[in-house]
Amino acid sequence: MTEFLDRITKLINDIFGPPLRTIFDPFNRMFESITPDTAYVLSKIFVVLLFVLPMIWVYTLKKEYVNIDAPDKRFWNDLRFWTVISMTPQIIIYLWL
Repeated sequence: MTEFLDRITKLINDIFGPPLRTIFDPFNRMFESITPDTAYVLSKIFVVLLFVLPMIWVYTLKKEYVNIDAPDKRFWNDLRFWTVISMTPQIIIYLWL
């Protein structure tokens, strides 16, 4: 079984290896120069941005569109407000852990 898997792996590497290497080698060289501490900080920044950007984006939507069936116009009936409230604990937990 191991010999069979080795042959399949070699076949896949021979077929897909050269084109993928031409695509990914520049990225590999670029990322090799980044230290683990820098990569950790950058990953935290990017993940927090993945939370914050939708929180900002939701406020670009028209209030009338987001709150079509809202019973009144108070801020606690605004779904955009609750989007921010519901995502904030996730950001805090992510940064804490």
